[in-house]
Parts: sequence; C-alpha cells; structure tokens
Amino acid sequence: MSVDVLSLDEIRDASVGGKAYGLARLVSMGLPVPPAFVLRNASVGEQPEALSKFYADIGAGPVAVRSSALGEDGEDASFAGQYETVLNVQGMDALLQAIDRCVDSLSSERAHSYQREQADVESVGMNIVVQVMVDARAAGVVFTADPVSARRDLLVVDAVAGLGEKLVSGEATPDHYRVDSGGHILGRQLAGSEPLLSDAEIEAIAVGARSAARHEGQPLDLEWAIDQDGTLFWLQARPVTTLPADLNAFDTPLPRPDDVLTISNVSEMMPGAVCPLTGSFTGWGIDYGLQHMQVAVGARPRIQPDWQITAWAFGHLFLNLTGNVVMSSAVLGSTVEQTGQALCGRVIPELKALPPQSLPRRIFNTARLLRYCLKAPSVVERFGDDLATFRVEHKDSSRAMWSEIEGKADFFNRAMAVHIQSSALSGFLSSIVENMVSGRSNNSTSEEQSEAVRLLSGATGVESAVMLEKLDAVVDRVAAHADAPDRFREATPEDALAWLQNEPELSPAFATFLQENGHRGYRELCMRDPAWGESAEPLIQSMQAAVNARLLAGELRQPQAGSIEWSQLSRGLRWVLPKAHDAIRRREHTKSQLVAVAHQFKLAFQHLGQRLQAEGALPEADLVNFFSFDELPGLVAGSGSTAVEQALARREALHYQQSFEFPEISVGAPQPLEERSLISADGVLHGRPASRGVIEGVARVAHTLAEAAALQPGEILVTPITDIGWTPYFSLIGGLVTDLGSAVSHGAVIAREYGLPCVVNTREGTVYLQTGDRIRLDGDKGVVEKLPA
Repeated sequence: MSVDVLSLDEIRDASVGGKAYGLARLVSMGLPVPPAFVLRNASVGEQPEALSKFYADIGAGPVAVRSSALGEDGEDASFAGQYETVLNVQGMDALLQAIDRCVDSLSSERAHSYQREQADVESVGMNIVVQVMVDARAAGVVFTADPVSARRDLLVVDAVAGLGEKLVSGEATPDHYRVDSGGHILGRQLAGSEPLLSDAEIEAIAVGARSAARHEGQPLDLEWAIDQDGTLFWLQARPVTTLPADLNAFDTPLPRPDDVLTISNVSEMMPGAVCPLTGSFTGWGIDYGLQHMQVAVGARPRIQPDWQITAWAFGHLFLNLTGNVVMSSAVLGSTVEQTGQALCGRVIPELKALPPQSLPRRIFNTARLLRYCLKAPSVVERFGDDLATFRVEHKDSSRAMWSEIEGKADFFNRAMAVHIQSSALSGFLSSIVENMVSGRSNNSTSEEQSEAVRLLSGATGVESAVMLEKLDAVVDRVAAHADAPDRFREATPEDALAWLQNEPELSPAFATFLQENGHRGYRELCMRDPAWGESAEPLIQSMQAAVNARLLAGELRQPQAGSIEWSQLSRGLRWVLPKAHDAIRRREHTKSQLVAVAHQFKLAFQHLGQRLQAEGALPEADLVNFFSFDELPGLVAGSGSTAVEQALARREALHYQQSFEFPEISVGAPQPLEERSLISADGVLHGRPASRGVIEGVARVAHTLAEAAALQPGEILVTPITDIGWTPYFSLIGGLVTDLGSAVSHGAVIAREYGLPCVVNTREGTVYLQTGDRIRLDGDKGVVEKLPA
C-alpha cells in the first residue's frame, strides 16, 4: 500500500491508528491541538512527495515523531511504550530518520511479544504522527475516570515540569490532583514543595477533558501540555482500556436532592456492595415494603415505582432517612429525632422535618398506624399459612424458569411487607416500654434506655437465639470429640466439614441443624451469596473458632436472659411487656420467613443461570447475578454477546465497589470516604496504588535487565523503574513494585492490563527490600510489607 500524507482535518476513521484518530477527534471538538500531519501506511525508506510540503506547512521547526499503529491506543489494548517516539526532530533529514526508527519499532521483539500475548494479533500496520513540539512549562495526563478506583465521577491529573515523556516513562514522579464531578479539587499530592499547576489550570484541564469524554461517550486518557505562555494544548486522546463497568450504573435518583441517607440499619442486613440482581430484587423489595407501610397509614397516596425510602449508590444499599420522615409528617407523636434514634441509635442533626399534614389528617392517620400495628399478628398468621404451600418450582428451560420466577416475584415483596409490619408492632410496643420506664415520651436517659433494653431482652424462645443455642449444642459435641483438635480445629474449613459430615457420632446433629437452618447465612438476602445449606464453609469457620474457645476455656459462654422481677413492675408494664416479648418473637420469626422466601428465589435464580449456561446463553451460571431483574426477560429472549460482555464487566466492577466505605450519614448522593492515611510502621513501605490486587510472594530486586533474567515464575519484581524492555517479564512475575513512577507509568499501565498488583513511587523499595524477602504487596492500598521468613 502506498504512503498517504493527511492533515488532521482530513482524517475520517481509525485507519490511521488510534493515536492519529484521537488527535483528529480532538480537533473536531474544537480543542487546541498543536499543528500535525499523519503518514498512513508508512514504510522504511519510502518518502512521499507531499512530505516536505506538509512539514513546511506546520513550520518546519522542532517536531515530535510518534507511532500510530493500528490497534494502538484502542479500546482493547494501549500498546503503552511498545513503539518508538522521537522528540525535538528538526530538519528533513532528521525527520526521515525518525520516521524510519518508528516504523522499525513495529517489528521489534518486545512489540511482537505484546501483540501476541495482550492484543492477540500477529501483525499490525504502522502510521506516523508528526506534530509541532510544545515548549512545555508543564505537561502530563488526565484520566476522566480514576484508573485505580474505577470511579467515573473522579478525574485524575498527573503533571510534571517540562515535557510529559518523563511522566509516561516513569523517570519523574508527578504532582497528582483529583477532581470531583463538580469541579472541586479533592486532593493534591505534590512531588516538590510547590504545585506545578494553579487551580485555574487544573480547572481548564478538567473542563476540556470532560468535554472530550462527553463527546466520545466514554472515559478517556488524554495527554496535555501548557507552554511557556500559559496556553493549554491537547496532544493525545485514547479510551481508558482497563475500566470495569460503570460503578454508578444502577444509582437510584433521590426524591429530593438534599435527602439524608444512612448506611445504618440496612448495612447490618446487607453489608458491602451487592450485585445488580440483588439490588434490583432485594433492594427494591425493601423499598416496596416500607412504601407499603406508609400507604397503609396514609403517609403517601400510593406505592411509587421509583425508590423512595431506600437508595442504591456505588453498588451499596442505603436507607433514605428523609423518606422515612414522611411518616413523621403524617402522624402524631413521631418526630425526626425519634426517627434518627430508631434507625441510627442517635439524633441526626442533618435530618429535617418535612411539612406536616393537616391536624385532622394526622389524627386519622395515627389511628390507621395503630390499626396497622395491631393487625400484625393476624397478617403474620395468614402469611405463614400461605408460605407453607409456597414453592418456586425448578423448570427444564430458561423460558419456563423465568416465567415461574416472574409470576411469583410479588410473594417476596409481600414477605418483606409482612416482616416490616411485624417489626413495626415490635418497635411500637418497645417504645411504649421505654416511655413507661422513663415516664416520658422522649429524651430518656441512657440508664432508662438500658433498663428498657434489659426488660425487653427477657423475651424467651426468640428464633434467632434458639438457632444459636442449637448451634452451641453441636459445637459442644464436636469439642468433646477426641479427634476435634487435629481433625476439626486445625483443619482447613473444607477438611473440617468433610470430617464432621463423615463422623458417625456428630454428623446426625450437624445434618439436623442444617436441615432446620440451612437457608440462613451471611448476607442472607443476597441473591448471589450462598446459604449455609449450599456452602457450609463459612459456618464451619465460625464453629472452628467456637471449638477452639471451648477447648481453651473449658466451656462456652452461654447467653443468659436477665431475670425480671415482675412484682416490682408497674401494672402497665406487667400488661405491655409480655406483648412486647411476643412481638419480638414474631419479628424474628418473620425475619426467618423472609429469609426462607429469599432462599427459594436464590435457588431459582441459580437454576435459571444454570439453564442459561446449558442453553449457551451464558458462559457461566453466576453471570445471571449481574443482570437486573428487569433485564432478565431480554437475556432469556436472547440478548446476545453484548449483554454477556456487560455482565462480565459488572462482575469486575463489584470488586471495586466492595472496597468503598461510606460515612454513616450522607446529605445528597453518597460519596465514598477518601482513602485513610496509613500510619507508617516497621517493615512497611508506602507508595501509590497503581494496579489492584493483593499478593504475597518472594521479592526479586533487579536494577537492570541482566539482573531481571534471574526472575522465577510468580516472583514479585522490585525495580527502580520499568521501561519497554521489561515488557516480556510481565507474563512471568506475580506483581510489581517500583521506586519511581505514577499510575500512568509504563509499568503501571502494563501491570493493569496483565492484572498484576502494582505499587509505584515507594521511593526506596530497591534499598529496603532484598531478593528472597517474603513480601505482601497490596495494590489496593499502595502498601508493601516485609513478612517473616
């Protein structure tokens, strides 16, 4: 193919390579780009006639000559540093030599290795960008999504003095700035004593980068430079290749922009991030049940299809306290202070009252609330009768299975509503007990609250407590077995479970416990997390700890219910306290019923995934959990490979979401807490997290490629810096630690693509660590710890 020379405004597609096409896109957006032209289908020694003219048109001064190979800077691979770049090229002879150098780099061994292993191609075509050099005061890169945390609401700017090549090569540690979606600078990490960029320059970079990302409809990694006169130029634009799905894809809009949210209460039931199926099924079920209560008492006219009393953000579930205050505005005797106390255990100053309904309406609604609570026992009884015959049947095809699930999904919402009604009666009677103890309707002292709790804890036969008593009985029998220390306590959970299930003296009692409680487990309303009946290892781990305590202490501490001197209580307390105890037992019973219903749906969704896998619609049954409930009909109908790719990206996103922590109270849309500063300790190096993951292994300190030749598979490479010559080792090592660099250094970019944990900018990793040291590399926190030999 002949060599073409094109100006940037003549480029219409990616046939000129990702780098050149990215520059053309920047020009089309109206962003300032240094003058440039492109050689398409470049080859060594071939000089197109128009080359000298194009060079003269851009000033015939110093230029940068860069590769723009097909596939480079694309959505699937970056080819970071694999091909040659030549800077400060001046004159036609030097330009021709630089072009040949770039074309020659296409056939280098390192490029071929990368093409085969990471880009899965055997050969690519080379195009060349020739661009006017910027006399840069500062230069760097900007990610419109944080490549480490995967947050698309954060923009990350790295800057170095002078040319940006020092940043990309890792030779210089940059200033690091983080900007939120509102344009606020959240943090600065400076390489020197003074920042390289002013706030106005950071804002200009952020505005331009976000404009480009909106134009392209995806997160971008852009290079920029500010010249000596303060003019901002854009040098490159490429997609960010290592992001999972959008972490905020399922965020629910708030009914009011300043709603007050909390992680309290709901996070006790569902801690951490949840998969899309759990959020859309269980999360919505919670909102439905709470809305059902408010409709029943007249606090809202109907159940809204949008989330009103719960919220979903960054994959985590929250309780909307303002949505709960809707109840306070509709009935008598309920305040925002009481709402905070009931849901968070304290008054929430940020929570404000909503405009109250009229007094006659509140009086009427209060009567409805009383009726709603007092009807709980009969509602629970009727639900129990229906639950006894309720089954989600497993069908032979995905279509039939989905029809079964869809037709019975409302039963889960009903189970949630019944549990909330049962809980409302328990909360109502518990409040009466506390008010009687204190003699006031609010502001009881801590001592009075403690006394009320003591009286309420006197309830016996509570289902959750009975379950623990039965488990303790099994633990007692295990601890008394002569083989328990070796075969159970010291074994892996898998081996301990196998021993327990095959030991004739113990297996019947354990099997009985699982038969009665196998639907329970950690995050038991999650549609993805297995219950004890499907995966008993988590239960075994807790039993191992209990057996260990039993063997060390000689006996297990048993829960003791406080005795109540009934004769010392007032007549009112003697009347209401037994009813409060009944309500507590009923609340725990409906919680178990709710979990039993959730368990049926959990197994049904699991079976649906298995059917879809057997029919070829999904490569793994687990991926069914990464579709929302509303998306499942399309999946069953055959939504194609795009949906599967999206589900895979969402599963990857869940790992990022799980790492986020949130403040107890958020006003407006919740934001993850900023990373806490870690206190330095002996044996710990602190750097910058550049690629996620945690690994423990043997360090291999290598200052040169010759030293790196001794690397063994799985070793953690510790080096001052990596450049393109180190690329072949990335398929060998288990992780990477560098003294210098940033999140956009060559090593960091390639480590993310290979899925290697990586910490950069440790400053003295190669000094402190020695080959053969056992280390723990935490790419999530940017920490490297030396372990005992």
